[in-house]
Amino acid sequence: MDIVVKDRYSTTTEMSALPIIRQVCRARPEGFYHMPKYKSGMWDGYISLMRGLREFPTGLLQLVVKALTEDDYKVNIIDTTVTLPSKTVTKGVLNGIILRDYQIEAANIMLQQRRGVAAMATNSGKTEVMSAILWALGLPKSIILVNRKELMYQTARRMEKRLGCKVGIYGDGVKSKRDITVAMIQTLAKDTNLKIFADNVVIMADECHHVSSNQMMDILFNLSGSYRYGFSGTPLKYDTLSDMKLMAATGEIGYTISNEYLIDSGYSAVPRVFIHVIESFDKLDWELEYQDAYDKLIVNNLIRNKKIAEKAKAAVGTVLILVNRIDHGKLLEELLPNSVFVSGNSDMEYRNSVLERMQTGESCIYIATPIYDEGIDVPSVDTIILAAGGKSHVKLLQRIGRGLRKKEHENVLAVHDFLDDTNMHLFGHSEDRIVTYEQEKFKTIIVK
Repeated sequence: MDIVVKDRYSTTTEMSALPIIRQVCRARPEGFYHMPKYKSGMWDGYISLMRGLREFPTGLLQLVVKALTEDDYKVNIIDTTVTLPSKTVTKGVLNGIILRDYQIEAANIMLQQRRGVAAMATNSGKTEVMSAILWALGLPKSIILVNRKELMYQTARRMEKRLGCKVGIYGDGVKSKRDITVAMIQTLAKDTNLKIFADNVVIMADECHHVSSNQMMDILFNLSGSYRYGFSGTPLKYDTLSDMKLMAATGEIGYTISNEYLIDSGYSAVPRVFIHVIESFDKLDWELEYQDAYDKLIVNNLIRNKKIAEKAKAAVGTVLILVNRIDHGKLLEELLPNSVFVSGNSDMEYRNSVLERMQTGESCIYIATPIYDEGIDVPSVDTIILAAGGKSHVKLLQRIGRGLRKKEHENVLAVHDFLDDTNMHLFGHSEDRIVTYEQEKFKTIIVK
């Protein structure tokens, strides 16, 4: 049987194979069994990633071929995608930097595969690997997708430096398209004319763990590009449907570099995690619904907030406190009069000035909402205080990643977290975070 491969979707005319392909290209979302349609028997819980009856995402091609081969089909691949001549990446191909061995390996492997995910931990130099791939392909028409303004500007500046060419910006009110363009997902989602990117050959999705969102997924499947890559330190959410969406849009994981390797090799700082116990004083708090518990026991918990302020004041160097909500950030700002608070509501000029202060190593206590959770390059951070709680291992590792850049003196990052044993939901989330620390082999100390 033949499978015709295109950049986004592939297809076959072999009708007998379609049930197998449909089985491969479907999954159930997390918590499907709680959904009314499933409970009522109106839905089996599965969501298909196929388009129409015969087309399936090319990113799932390997899984489809494997399933068909196991069912004794002989599969013939007819690849209609664009293949460019490619150079071999070596250590000195980019301006102003000598590539590390694993960066060279990552770029050359991804070039061979032409699509897939590079699971590269924070501080591994994802932008340098992206730039090396574009250099090797001769700087073809390319789009790099990001989800934050700061990351858009940062990526464009760094690629211009590494590649020695002008890089376009598409977002934050600017629509300057060039052969290589860094674009915000949110801007593309509002743009009714994506035909200006129809000649793209390469698509790269930075922080690609966001592909499970419908917005990013839709954009990826509406943009042309035979070379399709995802980059993230935490690409998998260990939720079957979310992970399948990522593979569908880009391909399977093709290269991995871990926090453990970067730390052991001296490229990243050594995290020391201090978990402070916040003891319960009201037994009735234990069974509060999650949102009520979060409001009372995290955002408005004076004991917890004073502990955060105490640790921030005692820290040496640059401190970054991460919160989920603006009201929480403002409460902490009041407890820390000389601190700097930045959120998504802050204007871009102010946000850029704060980021510049952090990047130049100005010692201060910075408080930030999720706009600083991921992607931004702040090598000077010495202490991170995780005031936000939460259970997501993706968000947790992204947040800690803000401080993993190698330090000039003692190569250590202090991380302060909290064991919220005041509520069953918050306690469960605290336990989940501790499990993540253990899995990453971070040194962890419980402080009472």
